[in-house]
Amino acid sequence: MKSQNSVKLMLCVGLFFYQSVAFARLSIEPYASVSSTKQIKPDKVGKTKSDSTTAAATETETIKQRTTYGLRATIGLSRLLKFQLGVGQSELTTTSKTSAAVDDYGEIDFEKDLSMDTSDPEKEVTIKETQRKASAVLAVDPSFSIFILRAKAGVVATQRLFSKEADAEAPVSFESPITYKPTCGAGAGIKLGRTMYFLAEYSLFLYKFPEKSPFEREVSVSYGLNF
Repeated sequence: MKSQNSVKLMLCVGLFFYQSVAFARLSIEPYASVSSTKQIKPDKVGKTKSDSTTAAATETETIKQRTTYGLRATIGLSRLLKFQLGVGQSELTTTSKTSAAVDDYGEIDFEKDLSMDTSDPEKEVTIKETQRKASAVLAVDPSFSIFILRAKAGVVATQRLFSKEADAEAPVSFESPITYKPTCGAGAGIKLGRTMYFLAEYSLFLYKFPEKSPFEREVSVSYGLNF
């Protein structure tokens, strides 16, 4: 009896490790994404010039786009559940008047951190921002024949590097602390063979939840290889 139980135990353990190895397939995904950052700012309530009555407050909407290139590695934990690590980098250069130069995410004070002179609101300033991102995500990734569906949630670590240039001023650089933000998303794709697939995903980043602004939405495409 003991020998039979030992055999059963060994078979169960062997089956467990066999399934774990079978599930633990590694996928490499080079990807490119376009993210859109939406910032809604309420204008200050003021008085009209005609009758000194209070004017209604309005909102100014600013949208900027960033293109990120990177690499993701995904390992299967089960038939449905996968763990994904990713890295990527984007660059954005903007030129605007100092009166309009503000951080889309509300994290950086340009006047303080970039020593930006705001005494002349009409003066132009050029700011280059480089974003380095690393992500850790859990994904539910079922597949149907040649089609793939994906739902995911996780966290993204972002480091932002700035350089500022303006006429008659020395260039200024600034490196922000690393921030961590939640992310979620969904995607769909198609298999191109036993080891290759193409995937399109939509992701959402809420920076000051439950506030609706600012937030960032991202559309990415990736080409995956299974090993």
